[in-house]
Amino acid sequence: MDTFNKTSLQNIRNIFEQKTGVKPEIRTSHRYFVRIAAAAAFLVCSLSITAFSFGLFSSLSGDDLGLSADYEGNGIVSIRIENRSDRELNFQSQLKLMRWSTGEEVLPVSDEIVFSGTEIKAHTKGTMTLDLSKAYDMDVLEQPLIDDHYYFVLTNNHFAFGQDWMCSVEFAEPVSTAKTDPSPITPQEADPDIVSEITEELRPYFETYTLDTAERNRLAGEYLALCQELLAKLEGKLVTSVSPMELTLADSHEQVVFDPSVPVDMQLQLTGLHRRSLDGYDKVIGSSDGECAMVLSAYIPQKKGDIDGGVDIPLIYVFIYEADAVQSLQDYAFIRGRLMTFEQMEAYKIYEDEQYVCYNASNLFYSDLRQYVESMVSQRSDVYFDEQVWERVQNIYTYYNEKIGSLLCYRNSDGITRISDKPASGEEFPGIPEAVPIQPEQTSAVQADRQDTAVQTADIEKCYDDPKNPVSAQNYGVGEPKQEN
Repeated sequence: MDTFNKTSLQNIRNIFEQKTGVKPEIRTSHRYFVRIAAAAAFLVCSLSITAFSFGLFSSLSGDDLGLSADYEGNGIVSIRIENRSDRELNFQSQLKLMRWSTGEEVLPVSDEIVFSGTEIKAHTKGTMTLDLSKAYDMDVLEQPLIDDHYYFVLTNNHFAFGQDWMCSVEFAEPVSTAKTDPSPITPQEADPDIVSEITEELRPYFETYTLDTAERNRLAGEYLALCQELLAKLEGKLVTSVSPMELTLADSHEQVVFDPSVPVDMQLQLTGLHRRSLDGYDKVIGSSDGECAMVLSAYIPQKKGDIDGGVDIPLIYVFIYEADAVQSLQDYAFIRGRLMTFEQMEAYKIYEDEQYVCYNASNLFYSDLRQYVESMVSQRSDVYFDEQVWERVQNIYTYYNEKIGSLLCYRNSDGITRISDKPASGEEFPGIPEAVPIQPEQTSAVQADRQDTAVQTADIEKCYDDPKNPVSAQNYGVGEPKQEN
């Protein structure tokens, strides 16, 4: 304490001398000890006030507090409060009135809100009354809203996190519009040419579409049973796909922009990588319910201006096979109701190493991207889709359809290793298979001119395959899309 005060006083003297040009006389007196005592007392009081404030403004979870509002008319709102916590609750005389559909505050015309009954003791119920008549234009608030409502944000500590609560309020009877179930575009309607290529006996499964989960599961069970029956008669070897978790996608080193309305550092959060046993129509993609593809998806918003991880459009379907399981190009793969020889699959090959061979089989799922995306959108009543969103999806498809072979990488005990599409001679990386990324326009001719490829470590984008932060749980508000000049 002595050192602290001497240093502080010296700093004050230095500032005084710089500002005034007068050097103060230094004296030692009993006042020095008085100052020490006063400083000590101040610190004690500060600690006491801090402790008191923590108790007064401590947070309550939503389960500890019940709120229900009734509009009485003439600007008067009664809020019934149940404090189920062990703490006394003291609401401050301030609030925010918000519009649910926009998340924006309704600005008051004045600060003259009258609060009463703001103190609710622990384990008691009470009623807080608000008089909004002089603070808001009640004629506007009393207009009925269509599929919308208002809500209050109340606080006991200046709207600090964990110390504010929402309470819905209706100033007029809301108007609800009739919600109709979406009329989905079926696979047959979206792409009849693709469906016509499916094995005839299995085609009816893909020609139908239902939103009923139980019916969908029943049809899938019958389809798989029929698949096993037909494949048992197959003359030739059937190779089933695998879904190795160590094989995944790395973030590109390029700066990509899929949607200019979204911040640059959030572009890759518009995409997701999943292992799927069903396609976008919830149809089985393999010969069993355990057979999966690696699927790259684009995420579309549920509201204009949002990046919403809740609605994904599967775009790129990558089927992976163990390299030593394919003994002949006349062996068969079974994808979405179609038998394909691996000779036919060569046109879809995007990657091969000593362990795995990978195929981009998206062309077996749809032939027209726009029709396919619109059919996916038609299955949902809770999505926002316009030309800007379409361009986002198209950009994601175009980029990954071209690059996905060179972005495949391995997870191992050392982290993520990325397989470069630029060969580097004279370098060896033990434990990583020799790799040949193959561009979409290339065929098996690449195998005849194989080169050693380099691998380099790279961070995998957090939106890919992160069980602690799944894309489906992410929701990022980015504001309104930019308008083109």
